[in-house]
Amino acid sequence: MPLPLPHQLPILRDRHRHKRVICGRRWGKTGAGLIAAILGHGDPTGPGHWKGMIDGGNLFWVAPTFAQSKKIERDIMQAFAASGLPYLKSEGRIAHPSGGSITIKTAAAPVSLRGEGLDGMIGDEFAFVRKEVWTDALRPALSDRRGWSMFLTTPNGPNWIKDQHDLDGVDPTYKSWQCPTSDNRLIDQAELDSALLDLGQASFDQEYRAQFVDISGAEFSGLYFQTPDFWFDEWPDDSNIRFRVIGLDPSKGKNDRSDYSAFVMLALTDNGQIYVDADIERCDVRKITEKAFDLCALFEPNGMIVETNQFQELLRCNIEDLAKKRNRSLQIFGKTHTENKRTRIRRTLTPFLSRGELHFKSHSRGAKLLVSQLKDFPIGAYDDGPDALEMGISLLADLLHGNAKQA
Repeated sequence: MPLPLPHQLPILRDRHRHKRVICGRRWGKTGAGLIAAILGHGDPTGPGHWKGMIDGGNLFWVAPTFAQSKKIERDIMQAFAASGLPYLKSEGRIAHPSGGSITIKTAAAPVSLRGEGLDGMIGDEFAFVRKEVWTDALRPALSDRRGWSMFLTTPNGPNWIKDQHDLDGVDPTYKSWQCPTSDNRLIDQAELDSALLDLGQASFDQEYRAQFVDISGAEFSGLYFQTPDFWFDEWPDDSNIRFRVIGLDPSKGKNDRSDYSAFVMLALTDNGQIYVDADIERCDVRKITEKAFDLCALFEPNGMIVETNQFQELLRCNIEDLAKKRNRSLQIFGKTHTENKRTRIRRTLTPFLSRGELHFKSHSRGAKLLVSQLKDFPIGAYDDGPDALEMGISLLADLLHGNAKQA
């Protein structure tokens, strides 16, 4: 079995239940995974110890493809070569007298991952695995035993693994690290310098520096999201806020498995800075209506803006009816779009992003989802957040210049 390297120890000793290790090539992820899977990880003396195979834990090691699972199989067989423990090749499993086991699985057959309760799992190169493998198969398998997870992966652009990485500081059970290859002192600096020349800066940043490199074709530069005050902790004082608004891009689906609905809350200060938070989730019409009212009661905006079409008109009536039932008044503004969505979002948002005038709420799941969608726009799967943000900024401008028209 491999011995832990110095740069791996802080991760192996950390007490968090769900660990996301975004690492460069040759960082030593397989060795760290073997130690965690066999011996467990966390604090061995307290409640923050997550059991491995020798503690009686039943674990999955999940690789993206069959070929990669064979490599893991080889490494595990090598680690146990002198142990006398049999490796059941037909099951891809090695068992320990404690009752624990490690079973090698492949994400290419997600149906085989369902139905079994787990004490823990290693997600190997999960940036190259579909998100549903985690959300629909593996995450539920950890619930009844309060099992742990450790993803050990190189990045693959800012995809869903970036969303997992961003849970650091939002969900207290998650901890994430970005670990460049240079952490591993067994890799010579001359080799890294040579790799940079061979790969170029962008590929080197992803493969060796563990960076979430911009997706080719994304609209907004990654530099827009790296300003020192891009994230904020506390809203500005009320005395400094000129207007508050909410932009809403609702799902048109009939249930909570429809597209996302995005509420984006914006506050414009006297010095022209815009502070942003978001609430983004899949909602049916009833839940959208209730959430709209609740957010307005909490945020107290000068108005809410929705696109003017048949669906939003129905939604507006639902929200206003609910407000009347609860003896509250809400101002809802309509917006009729006459230009292409991509053009509209680019035209409105680019100046504010490039000047660093947009600031997003730290430790907010919705704000981080919004920023993730901005980074992926327009080639990402979802653009509801950017659309709601654009409408909110447009309403702020209309309020500022006295042009806002209530729906």
